[in-house]
Amino acid sequence: MLEENSQRNRIKKRSEKLKGRIFSEEHRRKIGLKHKNKVVSKETRILMSKCKTGVPWNGKHTDEFKEKIRNIFLNNRGWMKGCKHSLETIRKMRLTSIKKIEDKLLKGQQICPNYNSSAWKIIEEYGKENGYNFQHAENGGEYHIKELGYWVDGYDKEKNIVVEYYEKKHDKKIYKDLNREIEICNYLSCDFIILWE
Repeated sequence: MLEENSQRNRIKKRSEKLKGRIFSEEHRRKIGLKHKNKVVSKETRILMSKCKTGVPWNGKHTDEFKEKIRNIFLNNRGWMKGCKHSLETIRKMRLTSIKKIEDKLLKGQQICPNYNSSAWKIIEEYGKENGYNFQHAENGGEYHIKELGYWVDGYDKEKNIVVEYYEKKHDKKIYKDLNREIEICNYLSCDFIILWE
C-alpha cells in the first residue's frame, strides 16, 4: 500500500511539473521514437491501471484475479459511466452486429473490420524480428474468433500468440482492453503481446 501511494505521488508530482509545458516538435518526435513499438509487460500495464483506478493486483493473471476483475465489471460498473448493459449483453450486441455484417456480405457488399494501415507493417516487422508468422490484415486477413466476436490484429496459430497494436487512444480504454485480453487468453489459452504506438 505504501509503495502504491509512493508511485501515485511520483506520477502526480511529475504531472504537475509538466502541466502547461509546451514541447517542441523535435522533442515530441523524440518521445514518439522512444515509445514506438515498445512492448509493455503485463505487470507494467496492470501497474498503470492500478495507479489510475486503485484495482488490486496480485502480479499474475490467475483464475482468482480474472474472477475478481470480472466481478468488478459486473457488480460495480463505475468504469462504464452510466451504461446499464452487462458484459453478456454487450457480447450479444457485438455478435448481432457481426451477423448483420455477414448478411450484407451475402448480398454482395464488401465489408471487413477496420484496421490501421500502418499497424500490419509494424506487426509483420515485429514478427520477423522475433520469429513469428502472424496472420494479419494483409496476410490472410485478421484472425476472427467467431465465438467471442473479436478480430485480433495478428495471430501466430503455430505458436499460439496474439499480437495487438494499440494506438494512443487505448490509454483511455484500459478496462475494456484488459477484459478483451482476458477473454481472448481464456478462450485460446494463448500468449498476448501488445505493441504501443
